[in-house]
Amino acid sequence: MILKQTTGFLSHLPITQPITHDKERIFFAILNGQITTRREAVKLLNIRSTTVSEYVAQLLDSRLLTETISQNSGRGRPSMVLVVNPNRLITLVFQVISLSLHVFAINLVSNVIAHEQLEASPDCDNQALADKFSQLHEKIMVKIPKSAEVAGCVFSLGGIFDSQTYHWIHASRWPRMNNLNIKKLFPENYRVVLSRTLDDELMLHVLERNRSTLLLHWGYGVGVAFSTADNQINVGGHGFGEIGHWHIPQQIKPCQCGQVGCLETVAALWSIGPDVLGNKFKAHDDEENIAEILASCDLASNPVMQQAIIHMVNAASNICRVFFPSRLIVSGPFVKNPQVWATFCENFQQQNAFFGQTLPELSMSQINRNSRIYGAALPVLEQTLLELLAQ
Repeated sequence: MILKQTTGFLSHLPITQPITHDKERIFFAILNGQITTRREAVKLLNIRSTTVSEYVAQLLDSRLLTETISQNSGRGRPSMVLVVNPNRLITLVFQVISLSLHVFAINLVSNVIAHEQLEASPDCDNQALADKFSQLHEKIMVKIPKSAEVAGCVFSLGGIFDSQTYHWIHASRWPRMNNLNIKKLFPENYRVVLSRTLDDELMLHVLERNRSTLLLHWGYGVGVAFSTADNQINVGGHGFGEIGHWHIPQQIKPCQCGQVGCLETVAALWSIGPDVLGNKFKAHDDEENIAEILASCDLASNPVMQQAIIHMVNAASNICRVFFPSRLIVSGPFVKNPQVWATFCENFQQQNAFFGQTLPELSMSQINRNSRIYGAALPVLEQTLLELLAQ
C-alpha cells in the first residue's frame, strides 16, 4: 500500500503490512490529507459514526492525533479539525557523509527536526567511532521535544556489516575499525536497525515500479544495490555490491581498504578528486556540495576523468551482465556534470549492444539526501507506528 504524505520531502510512505483495521484507516486518511474531521471519516471510509468517534478518541489519547481550530472558521462556533501530531514519534538516522558522522531526527511527517555531525579522521578505531556516535546521540537528544518518543535508531551504512548481530565489520574509510557492535552503544530498550545506504536509496526508486533495478553509486565510494522485479532488495550475506573494491589489472595505487589497484583508486572521489578539481576539492566536503562544483567544470579533456569514465562503464556493463536489470540508475556527484554523463551514456550503450539484448533503461538519480534519510528511517518508523495503532 502506498500512502501519500502531505508534508515533508517525500511524496510517498510505503507501508509493507496491509492496512485493514478501521483505526489504522482513519489515522492514515488523516496523515494523507484525505480527511480532517470525523464527519469526513464517516463519509469517505464508510465507517459508523460511533466507531469513528471511539477510534478518534483513542488516537487523541495516544497523542498520535491532535484537534485544533480550523483556520477557515468563520463566525459562530469554530469548527475543529484533526491533524497528525508530527513529533509523536521520532526516528534517529545515523549516516556517513564523506569523512564525517551525522545523525538526523526524523518525525512522522518526514521532516528533519534536528541534525548533528562530527568529523571522524581515517585513523579512528572502534573506541573512537563509538565515542563519536555516543556524542552525537547525546547532542541530538537535547534537541528533541520532551513529549516525543524515540522509535529507535537506524544506522544507514556503507561497507560490510551483519544486521543480525549489529556488528559493523569493515569500512574502508576507517581501516582500524573492526566488528564495532552498534547495538551496545544504546540503551537495551532501543530498537536498532542496520541498513545499507544504497539499499535505502534504491527502495525509493522502486516504489510502485515492478521492474528489476540496479542502482550504481559513483561518488566518494563506488557500490551497487539491486532489486528484483517484485521489488525485493538483494541484501546478500554480510555485504553486497562492494564493486568499488574489484581489482583493476595493472593498477597498483593503494586503496583505503588496505588492498591495491581497486576500482575506487581510479574512479572514486577520495582518490581522483584532487586531479579532477584541483584546489576546489576538499576531502571532508560532502557529495552534494561537490556535485554543484562538478556540474560547471569543463572535464572533456581531463585525462583522469576520462579514464575514470572508462572504468566505471566497464564496471556497470559487467554487473549488468550478471543481473540483467530492466533499469540502471546512476547516482552521485560525477554524473551531475553534463559531459561526464553524456560520455558515460554513450560508452555504456556501445558496450551493451550485443546479442540483440534490450539495453537497460538508463537514468540519473534525482533523489536528494533528505529523501535517502527518510528512506532509511521507514522500517523503524513503520513498525513502531503500527504497534501504537494496534494498542
